[in-house]
Amino acid sequence: MLKFSRLIWLGTVGSLLALTGIVQAHHGVTGKYDASSPIMLHGTITAATFAPPHPVFTVRVESGEIPDLKLGRPEEYFGPLTARADDLGTERDIELSPVRLFYDLADKLSVGDRVTIVALRNCLAPHQLRSTWLRLSTGEVVSYTGDWAPGVDGCN
Repeated sequence: MLKFSRLIWLGTVGSLLALTGIVQAHHGVTGKYDASSPIMLHGTITAATFAPPHPVFTVRVESGEIPDLKLGRPEEYFGPLTARADDLGTERDIELSPVRLFYDLADKLSVGDRVTIVALRNCLAPHQLRSTWLRLSTGEVVSYTGDWAPGVDGCN
């Protein structure tokens, strides 16, 4: 009986440790976001989720032009904005920081709205995109200056 209890305990501890690693990787705690190439995505929202752990948008990228944006964020964006050719015409998921500012967008954004998002790519798999800056179709800029994931000067 003691051996069976010990196996259950070891299995539970092992599962929790594995889950902790998955959660940390997902949340970007262990992520490295390439701040040397901030990515501009401009298009139409095709899906939006405002539930924990992150607000997430899916954007159909419709423009490869880089507008003259005043980001004012040299501590977060080390390099110039880029528009990736392989994004054009595709749908991209973008995670937003898990802060009230972005959850409150549920009252301002919906599927079909146009948006401009500046995102950073995680150097680590699954290479998700995350953003703390977006411009709504009304022209309003929503920007969170705090951050929870480190930016790096290029992926190695």
